[in-house]
Amino acid sequence: MPPRDLPASKTEAAEDVTIKLAQALVRVPSVTPLDKKDYSAARQSIDVAAEAAKETGATITRLEFEGGHPKWDYKVENLVAEWSFGTAEKHICYIGHLDVVPPGDGKKWSGDPYSGKIEDGYLHGRGVTDMKGSVAAFISAIGEKLDDLKAQGNVKITVILTTDEEWAAVNGTDKVLKWMKARGDEPGAFIVGEPSSQDELGSHIKIGRRGSLVGTFNVKGVQGHAAYQDLFENPNRALALAISILGSHEWKDGNANFPNTNFELVALKSGDFNASAIIPGEAQALWNIRFTPQQTPNSLEKWIMDTLANPPEWAKNHPDADALKNITVTANKDTASIPYYSEPGSLAASAQDAVKTVLGTTTKLDGSGGTTDGRFASKIFPDAEIIELGLPERGGIVNGHKDDDYLSRGGMHQVDERAAVTDLINLRKIFEETVMNYDRKDSKPAKPGPKPAHPPHCG
Repeated sequence: MPPRDLPASKTEAAEDVTIKLAQALVRVPSVTPLDKKDYSAARQSIDVAAEAAKETGATITRLEFEGGHPKWDYKVENLVAEWSFGTAEKHICYIGHLDVVPPGDGKKWSGDPYSGKIEDGYLHGRGVTDMKGSVAAFISAIGEKLDDLKAQGNVKITVILTTDEEWAAVNGTDKVLKWMKARGDEPGAFIVGEPSSQDELGSHIKIGRRGSLVGTFNVKGVQGHAAYQDLFENPNRALALAISILGSHEWKDGNANFPNTNFELVALKSGDFNASAIIPGEAQALWNIRFTPQQTPNSLEKWIMDTLANPPEWAKNHPDADALKNITVTANKDTASIPYYSEPGSLAASAQDAVKTVLGTTTKLDGSGGTTDGRFASKIFPDAEIIELGLPERGGIVNGHKDDDYLSRGGMHQVDERAAVTDLINLRKIFEETVMNYDRKDSKPAKPGPKPAHPPHCG
């Protein structure tokens, strides 16, 4: 149902603000500004969020960073919005981003990728799930609870929004948090507004994330006619064997909080589909390892090198085993995302209680899913508690049933990305309850203790 122009009640007014802000943000095509032409749109998305936060009484600071990396030096606009109530004994910080991945081929979408239209119970548009809808929900939640927060008078609330999360994340949240640290800010709690559940709002809250290491394999061969395979060297054969060896390795380093480490092939480049009789002279592969806190980029690089140098028994007698030595391995350790784990405390409990109050359901705490800017908060403020709470990754469910194309479109980073309107409204309510629960005078922040290098191992 589209929001009304004249809300009939305060509740409907809050719903209007949430939905209209989400629509306004989605309608800005704020792709990560790798190109100068994208910078103005990224900045416009900051304008929209800044105006919304300012209307609720926030103090606004805009920070621009660029450079800092030999390859990714694009200019990035960031926003810091701050509210302070009474003694501000506690400090809670929301981390979000307004940049989005490109929509891809617009012809595959059912409509304009940036329409922000409401149809069949969903708000449609690139970035609504990841994560403009969450940003709208949190800012409107603070606006809705201003009177209560002023009455309790015990908390400072900060919202950090960047336009550099979906790519290199060099000039975004990391630098903003360092700026906060330098001026003496010490948030005791962070909410990262990323998608945190798969199908149903509130089913999961993240208390950590696995790391991510990306790299390439490059194999040199000898180009020639495919009918004379003995005269030439096909690089695809060594590459295929390497991927089979590494991909079949069974990791057993997961636990109750983290899935096992996994190696995934994500892209291949070799040969010419218009030249079927030619053995290519070179083959390349792009790979990604998602890893638990028990691994490091260095240990994973060593695992790859050692495994290819000394493959498992089943591969040693393979006709292409000797060609494994021709593979050049590059691990992009300088841009690796490091895993983090945050011991659950009063913030996690506040969020779980909020989900129970709003939805009547229970919530699981875990560390599954992709990497986020939560890793920067963990590194810069190691004593703070961190949770990740946002919309369902797959766009949510309307009227209790999944569409026929539910898994193939509609989710984050997919064609026809969308979010259920009811989820947007309920997420705002969950944020309201979480902040109020955490801020109550009888709510004691969890005492920061030493964090284990690795969460308990469960095989």
